[in-house]
Amino acid sequence: MSWRLERDTALLRLERETQGALRAEAAQTLCELALEAGEHDAVEFGLAVVRLVADPQSEVRAAGLALATAVLAEDEVAPLLTRHLTDADRRVRVEAAGRLADLARPDSRGALAAALQDEAFAVRFEAARGMAALKHSSGLEVLLEGLDHADFRFRALSALAELEDPASLPKVRALFARWLLPHFDRTLAAAVLARLKQPEGGQHLLTRAGKKWSVDRAMAIELLGEVKAAGARARLEQILADPADACRGAAARGLGRLGEPEGAAALLRAAAEPSTDDDFKLDVAEGLWALGTEAARAAARATSLQSVDAREELAALLET
Repeated sequence: MSWRLERDTALLRLERETQGALRAEAAQTLCELALEAGEHDAVEFGLAVVRLVADPQSEVRAAGLALATAVLAEDEVAPLLTRHLTDADRRVRVEAAGRLADLARPDSRGALAAALQDEAFAVRFEAARGMAALKHSSGLEVLLEGLDHADFRFRALSALAELEDPASLPKVRALFARWLLPHFDRTLAAAVLARLKQPEGGQHLLTRAGKKWSVDRAMAIELLGEVKAAGARARLEQILADPADACRGAAARGLGRLGEPEGAAALLRAAAEPSTDDDFKLDVAEGLWALGTEAARAAARATSLQSVDAREELAALLET
C-alpha cells in the first residue's frame, strides 16, 4: 500500500471512528507516514494538519501539532504552536510548548515566557527548556524543580547544561552527590558541573569513559568532548585508536565536538581505515564535520558508504 493510500485511509478512519483510542491511533499513523514520505512530499500532508489541529479530541490536536512540525516550514509552524499554548487541554499545551521550545526561536521568547505561568508544571517545564535554549534564565527555578522529579530530571539537566547559569550550581552539585542516583543522571549532572568549570565534573566523565562495561560509558565519552573537559583529547584519541573498543564511534563524535584542531589527525586516520562498517564511518564523518576545519570537512564529504540509508544520513549531516 502506498503512503498516499495509507494517509487517505487514516483520514477516513479519523472521520468515521467514534472511539477515542482508535482516532488517536489514526492521527499517530498520519505523523508516522509524514516522516516516511520525506521532505519532498511533506506538502501533501498540509490539509491533514488543518484537519487534526481543529479536532475536538485533545490527543488528535496534539498529534496535529507533531505533524505540523514535521511538514510545515518553521515560519508557519511557530505561530501555530504559539496559538495552542492557550489550548483548553493540558496535553495539547505541553505538546505546543515542547515543540516551540525545540525550535529555539528568539521571536518565541514572549510566548514561552507567558507559558512559564501555566498552571501545569509540565507546560512550565517545556517553556523553561525553551528559555534555556535561548540562553535566558527566567525558567531556571522551574528547571531546578524538575531535578526533583525522575520523569523530568534528565531533560532538566540537559537544559541546565545549555543554560550554564552559575545559580544552578548548588542544586546540581547536591544532585551529583546523591546516593543511588541512576548512572545516566549522575553523568549528565557531571557534564553540567564541567560546564560550570567545576573540576569534579570533568573528572567524573574521564572516570566513566575509562570503565569499559559501564552503561553510561558512550554518553560520558561524547560529553568529554561536548564540555571540553581537561584531558579529554588524550582519552578520546586512545579510545578511537583501539579497534576492539565498542565506543570508538562515540570517541570520534566527542573529538569533533571537542573542537581542537590537533584531534584531526586521529579522526583522519580512522577515516582512512580500509575495513570499517557504515555506522563507524558515519560517526567519524560526524566528528570530522563537527571539527569544522576545511580539511576535516573535505574528508567528511569524501566518506564512502555502502547502504542507501547511510548515504542519506551523511547527506543530511552535510547540510547542517
